[in-house]
Amino acid sequence: MSERPPHQQRTDPTMFLSETDRETLLKTLNARSPELIQARMANALLLLAEGLSTEDVAGLLFLDEASVAGWQALFSKRNPKAA
Repeated sequence: MSERPPHQQRTDPTMFLSETDRETLLKTLNARSPELIQARMANALLLLAEGLSTEDVAGLLFLDEASVAGWQALFSKRNPKAA
């Protein structure tokens, strides 16, 4: 089993996913449907607005930091009052 970053390390020993379950869930998260992408972007922007860092948001949502930063930049262009 590979070593996970601290934000992905298990903290609740009552929750367990097999590698197959984990792969299936991650595959679902990485689906490219516009609705899913829009929902993930909204979730990321809401967490950023709560003060979480780009790195933290990316880790919590299983995204790459570049995507989170890109969505933040895109939103900031559309809404100049945004961070």
